[in-house]
Amino acid sequence: MSKQIRQKRIDTKIGTIEKKYGVDLGARSDMKLGNYLKKEGLPSMSKALKSVEKKSFKK
Repeated sequence: MSKQIRQKRIDTKIGTIEKKYGVDLGARSDMKLGNYLKKEGLPSMSKALKSVEKKSFKK
């Protein structure tokens, strides 16, 4: 993941984030970031992207 992670609003849709950063967060594309973070127990989008990165390295 070479793109700089920028702060996003909590109403940003997951699909937008997945497309911009080239990741699959494993959630519906119309889910809002705030709901996703709450569901996953993560404090920020950068933590979410790092957790996805860790999962992909384990495979």
